[in-house]
Amino acid sequence: MIKLAPFESCTGCTACMNSCSHNAIVMAEDAEGFIFPHINGNKCVECGLCMRVCPVLNTPIITNATKPNVFAVWSLKDRTVSSSGGAFSAFARNVLEADGVVFGATLGTNLLCYHREIHMIEELEVLRGSKYVQSELRDTFFKVKAYLKEGKNVLFTGTPCQVDGLYRYLRRNYDNLLTLDLVCHGVPSNTLFHSYLLKLEDLKKVKISMFEFRRRNGWGFASAISDRGKLEPIYDIENLYMYAFDKAVLFRKSCYACPYARLPRVGDCSIADFWGIGRHGKSFKHNVLKGVSLVLANNAKGINAVQNLQESFVEERTLDEALAENYNIIHPSPLHPMRDKIIAAFLDSSRSLKSINKEFELIDNSLKERVKEYASRYPVSYTHLRAHETGRNLVCRLLLEKKKKKKKDTSLKKQKKQK
Repeated sequence: MIKLAPFESCTGCTACMNSCSHNAIVMAEDAEGFIFPHINGNKCVECGLCMRVCPVLNTPIITNATKPNVFAVWSLKDRTVSSSGGAFSAFARNVLEADGVVFGATLGTNLLCYHREIHMIEELEVLRGSKYVQSELRDTFFKVKAYLKEGKNVLFTGTPCQVDGLYRYLRRNYDNLLTLDLVCHGVPSNTLFHSYLLKLEDLKKVKISMFEFRRRNGWGFASAISDRGKLEPIYDIENLYMYAFDKAVLFRKSCYACPYARLPRVGDCSIADFWGIGRHGKSFKHNVLKGVSLVLANNAKGINAVQNLQESFVEERTLDEALAENYNIIHPSPLHPMRDKIIAAFLDSSRSLKSINKEFELIDNSLKERVKEYASRYPVSYTHLRAHETGRNLVCRLLLEKKKKKKKDTSLKKQKKQK
């Protein structure tokens, strides 16, 4: 008898569905919008392949380094149009320039997050930027395998469970496959994200056509929306989804016991923001305001990929520094005691964002958090605020930096008018 992964442990990686040649498995949403495999008993021949490829039912065997090589990276071409340093784009450029194929998550025109393929550098825009929602994989694994068999170079980027799901589906190593696993906090569902968007539209009286989870012109968490083509930052109650995300209250249940939040990591490389670079041991004498990517090269293929990055800043750093402010590299997010109730509130069409925050107090109004929120509105990086700085000094310095920038911008405008 076929028994797939337990409900609490299933990651929705689709390895079972893509492996079934009888199309006996479909992915369907549960009450919270998360996708799970369902077997059609009329089509199933009980061959057991779905069970053999399931990462949950078969203990992960990861042979990557327990002490990976660590690099600070940014792409000279992509840094200012990326959420962080543009490391993903740098890897993707190499693959695309070699006539390869890149797979990653995108937000479609209906703001549904799903994986898609690109073949040209000009298409990179649709895959850039952080997406804090679980991407639908659909038949991605099937397509990846087809390209690999053709001899194409393939880059696959996804959460660690998606990367491992791909490996299990392929059931063999391919020299022409490069994988990047994201240092993941956890994933909300597409359904929950869309429920939030409806509440946000009601609050702002707009029809949202674009959404950015993080701005791409520097480090910060200011989300942005558009209803007429121009992105407008959102803050406070309007950005309640990201406040809830930061408190780890919206995630799939399996995320809270993630077996991939550890060393060794599952991908050839792991990518993240390099939070706290230069604050833990070795100094970092470079401008970080535009973002710095953290890359862990987990095996020889990963190291080779980093060494071959073109038009990129690459500097080797220490593992201790990488772990200092990147909790989720080796820890899953802790389960919030109100997780079920908060998700239910977001999914309840009768609840407003204000009523949700009033009940669960998701927005932290402490001085530290308000400074972070304030910093996200301006081109300063609160993730690199000076160590041991008092709250009062911090606020004063941020205001001074804002004043200096305003003065500089005014001066530049005057110069342009004079010309």
